[in-house]
Amino acid sequence: MTDARIRVLCIDDEARILRALKALFRDMDVSITTDPGEAIRWASERDIDVIVCDQRMPKMQGIEVLREVRLSHPRTMRVLLTGYADLSAVLGSVNEGEVFRYINKPWDNTELRETVQQAAKIARETPALSDKPVDEFDREQARREVGVLVIEDDPETQQRMREILQPHYQVRFVTSPERALHVLEQHETGVIISETAGQHGDFTALIKALKQYHPHIATVVVTDRANASVAIDLINEGQVFRLLLKPVRMGSCRLSVDAAVGRYWQLKQNPQAARRFVVAPRPDAQMPSWLAGNLLQRIRLLPSRLLGMARAH
Repeated sequence: MTDARIRVLCIDDEARILRALKALFRDMDVSITTDPGEAIRWASERDIDVIVCDQRMPKMQGIEVLREVRLSHPRTMRVLLTGYADLSAVLGSVNEGEVFRYINKPWDNTELRETVQQAAKIARETPALSDKPVDEFDREQARREVGVLVIEDDPETQQRMREILQPHYQVRFVTSPERALHVLEQHETGVIISETAGQHGDFTALIKALKQYHPHIATVVVTDRANASVAIDLINEGQVFRLLLKPVRMGSCRLSVDAAVGRYWQLKQNPQAARRFVVAPRPDAQMPSWLAGNLLQRIRLLPSRLLGMARAH
């Protein structure tokens, strides 16, 4: 950062944690508070680049703070810091706070500093996306043009998804990563709906790889296998857009898919903003063997004309 110092806001109900964070970010312009209302107000008033927020606070949960900051000052990148990862909190950080990274206490100083520096650079160099739904004309155009791909090998769930989605979207169904890649190579696909795993292996590996190379694709995970650890990985390494638990509810599913289509449509118009959804780096060597070869190469080479935009990286 070559201009003004990074503006970072830290909120935690423990004074000792705030002192530690202020020391860690001593070369930045740091604001600290234990008051959630103050934090929400400061995010806008001080044009904060990055907010680092604790989850478990007595007055207001961290995901609630980040949700309000997302709505009032979407330019601010959001990092959730917590020593207690329960599934409901992680789900909220995805579905309400749309966090950039989820970091466990005790944190690694180098990792946290690098995360904040990366987030601040993104906040300053990329446009923020409006949280308002796209207008009716764009929504109908997006539904006509944008493909929705469902990766699901459970027949009962697949049938349920057909009932919910087919009347409204250009939706295609596959049961394996191999078939998913075939669809992605042939059709513009803006939204992927997937289980975390199936008979053909770990679907999260495919989600993470796709997001690594094509961050504008919005992913909705629908699962009955979720736990906090899996969900945190999907945030940090997959930037999953929404995470829903089975059984699938029509209302929440439609709202999530509509929002995902809208997000992709926004990124199609503003491709540089896709940098806001880059994932934590994952070396190819950590990919499962079934993905590390030909499939990974095909993911890298997915043609931008079929993805609907030029690559943003």
